[in-house]
This record gives sequence, structure tokens and C-alpha cells, in this order.
Amino acid sequence: MKGLIHIYGLAVILYCFSSATSSAQNPKAIASRLDSARIISKSAPESAFIIASELLEESRSAEIDSLTGQCQLLRGYILFQFGMFQDATEALYEAEHIFEISRQKKLLAQANNVLGEVYYKIKSTESALQRHEKALRIYGEIRDEEGKAETKSFIGGMFEKSMEYSKALDYQTESLQLFESLGMKSQIAFVRENIGSIYEDLARYDSAYDNFHRAFLINSQLGDSLKVIGNLNNLGDVFRKTGEYEKGLEYSVKAAEMSQRLGLVYQQKSAVVDISKVYAAMGEYKSAFDYLEQSRRLSDLVYSVESSRQLAIQEAQYNLFTKNQQIKELQQARDFDTKMRWLFLTLVCLLFILGWVIFNRQKLKIKGNKELLKRQEELLLIKEQLIHTEKENLRLLELKMQTEDQAHSKSLTAQTLHVIDKNRMLEDIQSKLKSSLEEDPKEQKKRIRNLIKQIDFNFSHDTDWDDFKQTFEKVHQDFFKNIQARSGGLTPAEMKLASLMRLNLSSKEIASSLGISMDSLRISRYRLRKKLNLRKDDSLQQFLLCI
Repeated sequence: MKGLIHIYGLAVILYCFSSATSSAQNPKAIASRLDSARIISKSAPESAFIIASELLEESRSAEIDSLTGQCQLLRGYILFQFGMFQDATEALYEAEHIFEISRQKKLLAQANNVLGEVYYKIKSTESALQRHEKALRIYGEIRDEEGKAETKSFIGGMFEKSMEYSKALDYQTESLQLFESLGMKSQIAFVRENIGSIYEDLARYDSAYDNFHRAFLINSQLGDSLKVIGNLNNLGDVFRKTGEYEKGLEYSVKAAEMSQRLGLVYQQKSAVVDISKVYAAMGEYKSAFDYLEQSRRLSDLVYSVESSRQLAIQEAQYNLFTKNQQIKELQQARDFDTKMRWLFLTLVCLLFILGWVIFNRQKLKIKGNKELLKRQEELLLIKEQLIHTEKENLRLLELKMQTEDQAHSKSLTAQTLHVIDKNRMLEDIQSKLKSSLEEDPKEQKKRIRNLIKQIDFNFSHDTDWDDFKQTFEKVHQDFFKNIQARSGGLTPAEMKLASLMRLNLSSKEIASSLGISMDSLRISRYRLRKKLNLRKDDSLQQFLLCI
């Protein structure tokens, strides 16, 4: 315990010294202090957490994202060690996000490894494995052999806790080989201890003893007392499980004495529990009970120490939160004062601008009214001229339409008379040809018949009808459309008959124009009346003239 107090005091002194010189912080100074916090993170995690939290605010104020991520990574690791998993994940998520954006792959892999440990602690084994595998991939990409070895050891430890010993042993063996190739003795001892633990779970105590003993020798050589205590505990366990109680008791007692001397309460409690187990196995139950009672007292002390540490961490977080709130409030007050000053200046400027605008607007309005009045007079004169011009155009348009109607009527009448004269001529020719059929020879009869057929074809397919129809529609607009709508559908011959009756021609002229007899004309008129749904007393001629 005294050792912890001395280390803790040293950390606080370092922190106070660094804080006193932080008035002119720069990235190098923050990084240097962060390295110091990392060094003491295992021996004095509370001090390390306070330093990391202070540096976090400084790096955020200086907008140094890289250092912000590193501070959050260290804070997340310490919070995880104290079992504050929710706060740890929040800090680690922010660190991960920063490292992904800034492409700091090594730090990103470290964040994923810590997150993997957190996930395993909260019983999310699958997520933990994914995180460690992601870290392993990143270390592989950047060819970081040390990182790969460390990650493989993490994965092996996770498989051991899941009792998948074959996989656990494979990963730990690969990790050991990598550390041995790098010559990293401390890490070799750590992995040896992990392998020994796997063999111990498998009840292969010879292999377990061999690995624990090798780890003990390396840590003794390195002078790492904390890890030596763990090795002694593990060796004592192996001897106890193999029935060599005296040796097991010897190693456990050494571990307990060493832990007590260094003030390592948690390790002392573990050693005392092992001693109690040895005495119980030897049948010395009174001694076993005494040591078990001692372990209980040590557990209470461990709980007290852990609670104190957690309280210190929470207090540091609270103080940091309070400090940030005060800074925010001061910043808000300063921003509010600044905004009020700018608002006042803006209002003064706006009032000045508004007065100037109103004055100029009145001047422009008076000038505009004069120009508007002048324009209105000009527009009135132009409107009068336009009205006069429009009247003249309407008069000319009416005169033009009258002229066109007269021209169309004359054209229509001329076409009609032309058709009548032509048809009369053709009737005359037809009659003469028929009379000559009785006197001419047989060959001549054949030719005359062909001529008669040609004349008949001209009667039924007269091309003059299209010209007549176009002229008729110009004079009598919508006549054909209206009569078709009334009747429901007329034949072309019926349409011709209706149009000729609309011109008020005589029956003889109509029959001649259509090339039919008077009897056929009467039948055609009857059919047309029927399609137009006229009553007996209705005049067909009058009806057509009204359409």
C-alpha cells in the first residue's frame, strides 16, 4: 500500500508541474504529458485518468483531433479497468471515429482491442471477437508484428474463457512465436502464463508448470514484482492440484508475503485464498479457516480500495463536467454580451439606413408620380390611336369577308352551273350514243358501250365534287358537320343531295347535277328525310336552308 501511495504522490507532483506550465500549450507538450499519463496508467490509474481528462479538454480547445482521440483511448482503457463499461465505450467510440477519419490505423487497432475486451466483459462474445479480428486485420495491413502478437493473445484468452481450448492454444502459440521473434521478454512471459493457464484448465499440469515456470524466470530476470507474484500464485496452484501440498504452500506463502510487502492487496488476497485451499486439501481446517477469514478481510479492503478508485474517477469526471459547464456558461455570457453589442450597433445602423431610405423614397415617389402621370397621358393618347386603328381594321376585315363571301358564292354557283351544264352535255351524248347502237356494227357497239361506261363512271366519280365541297364549306361553315350530327351518318351521295338542296336549286337541276332521273331523285329525297327524322308536314328544303 505504501508503494502505491508513493507512486500516486509522484504522479500528482508530475501532474501539478505539468499543469503549472500549460499556459502556452502546444501539441508537443500535450503529447509529452499524455505519454507520462500512459506510463503511470497501471500503477496510478486515478492520476492518469485526471491528467488524460485535463489533456482531453486542452486538445479539444486547440482542435487537435489526433490527441483528442489518444486521450479518449487512454480514458476508455482506465474506465474499463474500473468496470465503468458505459463510460468506457463512449470514450472509445469517439476515439475510434477520430482514428478512422484521420487514418491512424495503429491507434484504430488499439481502440478495437480495448473495445473487444469491454464487449467480452459485458457478455457480448461475438462482438468482442469481431473487434479483435478487425484489430488483427489492421495490424496485418500495416505489418505491425507486435500488434498482431498482442491481438492473437487477446483472442486466445477469449477462447480460453469460452472453454474452446484448442483455438485458444493455437492463438496463444502463434502470439508466443511472434513475440519470441521480436525478442520481447515481458510479453513472452505474459503469453507463457496464458498458455500455462490453458494447460491447467485441461489438467495437463506438467505443461502448465513448464510454462508458468518459464514466465516466472523471465519476470524475475526483468524484476517485474507484480507479475512474479502472479507466477508464484500459478505455480502454487499447479502443485496443489497435483497433490504436492508442501511445495504449493511454499509458493503461495511467498506470493502472499511479497504482495503484503509491496502493498498489493488484490494479489495478497489471491495468495491467501490459495493458502486456505492448500490447508483445506491437507485436512488442516482450522488453518484453512483462519486464512479464509483473512482473505475475507482482504476482500473488504480490496473492495474499499476499488471503491475509492472508482469514486476518484467519478469525482474527476464530475469536476471535469462542472469545469466544462462553467466554461460554457462564461462563454455563453461573453457571447451574449457580444451579441447584444452587435445588436445595438446593428439597430443604430438600421435606423440610420431606414431614415435615409424613407427620405430618398419620398423623393423618388414624387418624381415617380410625375413620370407616371406623364406616361399615363402618353398611354391614353396611344390607346385612342389604337382604338381608331382597331375600328379601321375591323371595317376593312368586314369588307374583306363580304368580298370573300360574294366571291365564294359566285364560285359555288359557277361550279354548280358548270356541273349542271357538263352533266346535261353528257346526258345528250349518252342519249345519242344509245340511239346509234341499233344501227352500228357489232364492233362499233362494243366501243360505244365502253364509252357509255366511261361516261357513267364520270357521273359517279366526278372529281369536281372535291372542289365544290371545299368551296361550299367556306360559304356554309359547319353544314356537313351539323347535318351528320343530326342524321347519325349520311352517304356521300346523300351529302351531295343535301348540299345542292341547300343552294336552293330546282329538282331538275339537282337530278342533272347528280346524273340521276327524277324518280331516283324523289327516292333519294325520301331516304334523306327519313335519316333526318323529319315529320310528314316538315319541309326538307326549309330544314336544309336553316342549317
